[in-house]
Amino acid sequence: MSLQRKLKYAVLGIGRMGQRHALNVAFKSPRSELVAVCDPRASSLEWSEKALPAEIGRFADADKCLRDSGADAVLIASETGQHAPLTIASVKAGKHVLLEKPISIDLDTSRQVVNEVRQYPDLKVMVGFSRRFDESNREIKRMIDAGRLGQPHLVKSATNDQYDPSGFFVSYAAASGGIFVDCAIHDIDLARWFLLPSPANLTASSAVPTLNSTTTAKKEVKRVFALGHNARHPELEKDGDVDNGVGIVEFENGGTLVVHVNRTMMHGHDCFTEVFGTESKVVVNGNPQLNRVEIRDAYGVRTESTPTYYERFKEAFVTEVNEFTEVVLDNKPLPVTAVDALEASKIAAALTHSFRTGQPVYFDDQNEPIMA
Repeated sequence: MSLQRKLKYAVLGIGRMGQRHALNVAFKSPRSELVAVCDPRASSLEWSEKALPAEIGRFADADKCLRDSGADAVLIASETGQHAPLTIASVKAGKHVLLEKPISIDLDTSRQVVNEVRQYPDLKVMVGFSRRFDESNREIKRMIDAGRLGQPHLVKSATNDQYDPSGFFVSYAAASGGIFVDCAIHDIDLARWFLLPSPANLTASSAVPTLNSTTTAKKEVKRVFALGHNARHPELEKDGDVDNGVGIVEFENGGTLVVHVNRTMMHGHDCFTEVFGTESKVVVNGNPQLNRVEIRDAYGVRTESTPTYYERFKEAFVTEVNEFTEVVLDNKPLPVTAVDALEASKIAAALTHSFRTGQPVYFDDQNEPIMA
């Protein structure tokens, strides 16, 4: 009896999100094998000694990990500024890449990464837009593809984080790219997936274009406009950021995205999507409840909310790594590509520019934002 081949992973970056990814690869992905983790912080490596299999490699240097770990693939969950250089180093080392969003907060750097990836058509490179792997969102996509909504024309989406009085995110605001890049990019990606009937947005089981496609970029976006304000953290103003932002994206095909992102919700992580079609409307996570328990006490009747995005999407992260593993081992098409991430980043960058200038941003015929 032959043993089924497993994909050997190294996780680069085992901070808060990287730890969750490492645990998923090690214990929740049957066709995966965690062979190494890498992080320059001693505290992170100490955590790995307690939480992860003893026999894996532990590295403080990414180049050494890529050279000596024996990994077939890397899962990059480092701080955002290292996403691009680590992706380029990984493909040059012959590794498949599953990358946490975004590729970079800088559009030119993102373009450089996509162009570099095109030089390695035999390698699979996927950006982890976790909401595409959430079963509720996938059901909406199946309904759209089956025509059950009629013609989808409007997406209203929100990524609203629970308020943290410590203001932990203020310290990394300058490096995050701003609230539209850091938070709204997931909403943007979903809107592209739901509203644009292009091959790049088909479901995982369908054929999608490869990264080395030579087709000219098709215009997707007509214009965007954004505004924002600080309800609790005026200190964000120095970095050109806000704790509440609202954006409108007008797509070339007539579809519209209205997105609200904030970091000031008192009741928990409130992440919902409404899709309006000509025949029906659907809502995902209209009530962000943690479970099916109702609490009935002196305060009334209520349910508890999901405290963070991870509780809401923890199963999606498992599905994400399992499907990427299948993509590599079974040579399947990617369900979401680096090109998808680049197109979403263009919109997020344009929204940020619009918010900062107070002016709409238009897109040219190559789907590039015109940001003078």
